[in-house]
Amino acid sequence: MLKVAFVIYREWGYEIFKNILTFQKQRKDFILDTLIVPQSEKFTIAASIKNGVAIYSVDPKNTIQIYEILKTNKIDIVCLYSWSWIVKKPILTDFICLCLHPSPLPKYRGGTPIQNQIINGEEKSAVSIFKMSEGIDDGPIYKQTPISFLGDVNDIFARMIDAGTIMTKQLLEDALTNKLSFKPQKNLSKNPPYKRRTPAQSEINKAHLSQIKYMELYNLIRGLLDPYPNVFMTVGRQKIAIFKITKYKYLPSDAVLLENKNIKNNQKNVFIKLKDSYAKLLKYKVTEI
Repeated sequence: MLKVAFVIYREWGYEIFKNILTFQKQRKDFILDTLIVPQSEKFTIAASIKNGVAIYSVDPKNTIQIYEILKTNKIDIVCLYSWSWIVKKPILTDFICLCLHPSPLPKYRGGTPIQNQIINGEEKSAVSIFKMSEGIDDGPIYKQTPISFLGDVNDIFARMIDAGTIMTKQLLEDALTNKLSFKPQKNLSKNPPYKRRTPAQSEINKAHLSQIKYMELYNLIRGLLDPYPNVFMTVGRQKIAIFKITKYKYLPSDAVLLENKNIKNNQKNVFIKLKDSYAKLLKYKVTEI
């Protein structure tokens, strides 16, 4: 009997896990009985033992701890979906380790692929499932499914969940019928991995505003909604996190320019001046610092 484990970090990875758990109950020809999550994740108690799933909360950097869980539970396939830590030997060598990456690999391999694509203006992308190796997102690919990158990051998460669920179901079917295969990635040297964005890169200041066009800021904001470090500005002793804007060609007479004046939460007609237009803040949060 094929045994499968999920090792996850983000909520979207957990949603795929739940879908595959339902799929298992329908099929009953493979076993999904192991869920590994980082310590203190909020969904560690969401899957119940009564569903036959053992939940392990681990130090995500402890390779040996994770390995021992997988080995003890006699796992064959490990779905490391939304896992943000380096996976090492002997995990990589003793199990079929699969990663779901939201890009048309080898393009945008490496850190924060969703944000890097949105910021670069990509409107079409893909979900790639590949067999992990010691390199950065350079393992052979099982399958890629195109998805749209329009909308905000939550819209993209929903498409990733749908595509990832369908692809994982097919992957398990292929594994059960000895049809599982992978194709090496091409042109890896022409697509070097991106570095992971830092929270400091979410800050914009007055100097940035004169260089940023509306669509650039719009893309930055929609790509950095929760759970990522939101776009923010620091004005005096205020930190303003920005969640939604709309474009204005001209500045209304009753507008308040954010970069020149302290504001309050829910204050109306707050604007910022950009290189090509003005942006009205539709949703934001002010924190005193």
